Amino acid sequence: MMEEVKFSWRTLTSPLCQATFWTVLIADQLSKWLVQAKLELGGRIPLLPFLEITHIKNRGAAFGIFHDSSNAFRIVFFGLVTVVCVFLLVQWLGKTPVQERALRFFLSMTLGGAFGNLIDRVSFGEVTDFIHVFYNPIDFSFPAFNIADSAISVGIALILLRVFIAPKLSRRRAKAKF
Repeated sequence: MMEEVKFSWRTLTSPLCQATFWTVLIADQLSKWLVQAKLELGGRIPLLPFLEITHIKNRGAAFGIFHDSSNAFRIVFFGLVTVVCVFLLVQWLGKTPVQERALRFFLSMTLGGAFGNLIDRVSFGEVTDFIHVFYNPIDFSFPAFNIADSAISVGIALILLRVFIAPKLSRRRAKAKF
């Protein structure tokens, strides 16, 4: 039977967690500020044949989901979802052993992204998205996103890999040694 790990504020305030959280949050907020200051709404700056910076406002969730929903729905939905997700992430991070550096890094990355978008939603009622990936020959256009969205998506993907796939690989390697 597994022993329950107690919550520790020390884990949340460790240099790894703090550096990761603040790097994501500052990069997100600074990049959004630069886009808002230097590029008019709807403006575009081509970078590569498949990538551009574009200034878009998103009142919805990731990739524009719920963009056209009522303000009341968005306030309740995003308020509840954000509070629950941040609470769960903080609890998980606070109970993650210090030796689990990778998992603590991934959780901190996700938390930094969540706070980056939360700041925008509370301050402006919408999020600035600006990274646009596309491929014209097949008329592919991925919805615009920002650094916070990237940190959340990559963080969650890495958490899932770490929690579900890495243990299976470790068990396979251990069996192969015998």
